[in-house]
Amino acid sequence: MIRAILLFSLSVVSTFSVADSISCGDTLVTVSDAPSAKEPFFNVKIEGKSISKNHQFEIQKDYLYLRCEITSTGKTVVFINHFCGGSGCADFGNYGVIEADTGKVLLEPNQPFKGNSEEAKEIMGKELKPFNCKQADTEICMHSKIELG
Repeated sequence: MIRAILLFSLSVVSTFSVADSISCGDTLVTVSDAPSAKEPFFNVKIEGKSISKNHQFEIQKDYLYLRCEITSTGKTVVFINHFCGGSGCADFGNYGVIEADTGKVLLEPNQPFKGNSEEAKEIMGKELKPFNCKQADTEICMHSKIELG
């Protein structure tokens, strides 16, 4: 009986998406993988005292990395790299920038094949440092586990 309950609880857990959170100024940023191929999006939820916004990013671009950063003008932003891993993709260079306190999108990560590093540098006002994906408290690095057919 205990074995059956354990197996059932493991199967229930495995159907839910994985989520990670980081703090960004006074906001909490939570990222979750797609729950299924029927809902093929990473979900980024930004929640604070006066904000609750959801942003979705296609899992066709398998990777979604993000961290909190401060621009050269002192604005707190969610800095994103949303890229694919194929030979035609702009590895490590399809950036997005979202204001942490308003949820306003300053740059869409919509250049998966040619990248948009120059636009990101202009918005950030500084050189872009690479994600290292080893600091779980300051960076979230996801690779979608969902296979699209």
